[in-house]
Amino acid sequence: MKFSVQNVKNGCRLGLITDLGKNGNKSIETPMCMLYTRGGNAPHLTLDVLKKIQRVPPMAHMYLSSLAEHSEAVTQFKEGIANFCGMQDFAVYCSLHDPATEVPSGYNEKSGTAIWTKGGKYKLDVNHFMQIQEAFQPDICEALYDGDTNKDSTRKRLLKAMDRTLNYLDEIQNKRKSSQKLQKTALFGVIEGGFSVQERQKSAHETVTRNVDGFVLAGFHNNGPKTEMFDLSQVTEICQKTMECLPENKPRLMQNAWRPDKVMEGIALGIDMFDSSYPYIVTERGCGLVFKFNVCASPEEQKGNGDHLLGFQINLADKKYVDDFGPLLEGCTCYACQNFTRSYINHLLNTSELLSSVLLMIHNFHHYFVFFLFQPQLPSLF
Repeated sequence: MKFSVQNVKNGCRLGLITDLGKNGNKSIETPMCMLYTRGGNAPHLTLDVLKKIQRVPPMAHMYLSSLAEHSEAVTQFKEGIANFCGMQDFAVYCSLHDPATEVPSGYNEKSGTAIWTKGGKYKLDVNHFMQIQEAFQPDICEALYDGDTNKDSTRKRLLKAMDRTLNYLDEIQNKRKSSQKLQKTALFGVIEGGFSVQERQKSAHETVTRNVDGFVLAGFHNNGPKTEMFDLSQVTEICQKTMECLPENKPRLMQNAWRPDKVMEGIALGIDMFDSSYPYIVTERGCGLVFKFNVCASPEEQKGNGDHLLGFQINLADKKYVDDFGPLLEGCTCYACQNFTRSYINHLLNTSELLSSVLLMIHNFHHYFVFFLFQPQLPSLF
């Protein structure tokens, strides 16, 4: 994998990922978001339905917490996780955790990291981690790490997380050299240090020396829907100082429930790759995205059309939509908006019909992806 920055201004980067994939035939422009998946596929949607959504990202985000228990079957399948899931047209980014699910704290150890599957706690040491990666053969692999830190973590805890993460990375690098199946898999190193500028910079410097293909900023929170409200202003200086330690020619990623205003803040901090768990989280609460594409830093300014929840989404289960026969979002070209009304989706939600999640997921993915790829404010940043 290769990455080049085409333009930079005020921390914002326009870049291009090339030579991605087993055949080196994929190219992706950045900033970009990945397709959020659950169990290897888009939540609530069949692959045929997914293909009808406009501007679906070319990279699928899969994570071990939903797939590790099936690694033996994937090993026997022998053709990698993308083919196993019928997602062979997508590049695959493989992370440890689901960004939409909160990770319990206090279970990581020196010998390995805990992920949480449907069966409960699942221990991953480096050997098992590498076995899974050889079976999955992703295009990009996120290294094993201890990200169990937050704003209240002590320096002792930060140092422990950093040391463990670097030790995992060293072991992974050594084992990767002898793995024929992972020679074309890019490896992203994880930068730790919690809310300490000093420890973040130290982690960044050490990770850079490992010659990884990209960087992940982790250890700010424990994932889950609450990260929708994560205040990036708390870590602006930390991220800026950390980015100064990283080479320009390698992409940076951070997982979060990225609201559209936070996407713009993240781009300004120099983040190149984002996940798309936010549309899923919105769907699960029975809401539809209605934000304008000229999103501003203050979502309060978007109120005024009857919208709520920070002006980005509306709750379609609300009784005020019982006799609203307009589309979910006026002017939207997605299948749900072209064929169904707010009133019908309200009916589906209040009768607990599965179709409600399908239609909301179609719309929310569509709206988010179109925003992400055609965000009109982005060119003005340059």
